[in-house]
Amino acid sequence: MSSYSKILQFSNFYYNKGLTCANVHDMSGAIDNLSKSLRYNKNNIDARNLLGLCYYEIGECVDALREWVISINLKSEDNIAAEYIDDIQPDITRTGRFNQCVKKYNQALIDANHQNEDLAIVQLKRVIGINPKFIRAALLLALLYIHNGQYKEAINVLEGAEKIDANNTMLRRYMKEAKEELAKKEEKKNKGKKTINDDGTVAYISENDTIIKPSHFRDNATVSTMINILFGLIVGVLIGVFLIVPGVKREASRDSAQKLVEANNNIATKNAAIKDYQAKISDLTKKLNALNDTTESSNTNMSFYKNLLAMYVSFNNGEYREAGEALSKINEDNIENDYKEVYEKLKAQVNDKYCQMLYAEAGSNYNQGNYEEAIGTFEKIVQLNPTYGDGNALYFLAQSYRLTGDNQKAITYYQRLINECPDSAKFANAKAHLERLTK
Repeated sequence: MSSYSKILQFSNFYYNKGLTCANVHDMSGAIDNLSKSLRYNKNNIDARNLLGLCYYEIGECVDALREWVISINLKSEDNIAAEYIDDIQPDITRTGRFNQCVKKYNQALIDANHQNEDLAIVQLKRVIGINPKFIRAALLLALLYIHNGQYKEAINVLEGAEKIDANNTMLRRYMKEAKEELAKKEEKKNKGKKTINDDGTVAYISENDTIIKPSHFRDNATVSTMINILFGLIVGVLIGVFLIVPGVKREASRDSAQKLVEANNNIATKNAAIKDYQAKISDLTKKLNALNDTTESSNTNMSFYKNLLAMYVSFNNGEYREAGEALSKINEDNIENDYKEVYEKLKAQVNDKYCQMLYAEAGSNYNQGNYEEAIGTFEKIVQLNPTYGDGNALYFLAQSYRLTGDNQKAITYYQRLINECPDSAKFANAKAHLERLTK
């Protein structure tokens, strides 16, 4: 068996392992095996598409999109990755669901690092509410719950994440710690708990000691106790009437005056807050209108980067036709000034290779008398580079029109050759044909 066949077998072996892991919701294992499969064979389209699905399942849309874009550039026809990209495109724009999740997750991370754990927990709850499959957010929320001693809440979050990625190492570590700490907490809570035995005795657990109280306790000083209780009640009533009640009235009067002042202050504060909120609402309305205006621009930028990436990948793979066609779809108005110089260099390289391929194809059709096919290809070359081949592209385009009987277009391109390429070797021939056709 050849080395190449063994490599393909290893790639397929890890792909099958990844598929098995994905079927049992072991996304971490699936991602690991699928990555190994692609290290052996980067052109394994099934493994790459499944890897993208696994990333998407745990909320990592950027990684999923990267794998699917590469997959489309490796195989542009009949590739289900194109449908995946169309499905998630609304989720990765500036106002999309996933973009909101990422922003809130990053803010929660900043809050957690600055000891603002309550704010971080609120943000992470919102993230999971928007995207319940975002494993990173679930793990961070569980960690914050464990740090705050909220072990039941941490376990609930981890159980939800476990349904998506059952064998995540970090998830299992957090789950183990939360359950152990919860068990310790319950054990400590049970200390000091009262139990009633079958013989009627009452037992109390105090640390490591058990105190047993008899079920019946006889008091021989009942009469004395009753007299003391009655005397205490009388003294208590007298103290309440002459000392406590007047003080309570004065305190109640002071509290009423204080509450009235506080109520007035609260009203003033709320009025100021209402005005502030109204100003914020107005500002947010303006921002919302601005975001709506930029939605169309975001979709345009998405298409631009997709075509640019397709052109770059095709060019590196030696697929010059696909690179040239992708280049023709790029709107150069979207290129930032800082990158225009680099883009122009890449564009020149792509166009040069693309034109070489088109010129060879057009020349073959021309030599075989297939002038209609030659015309379409020569026109593409002239659009990309009018003076290509020292004017040869213009000359043979004019020749093709002349030989198909379209003299008017032939005259147009002979004239362009004379005007734009006066030093061309075909200059004299073009001038002679032009004179014959215009007589």
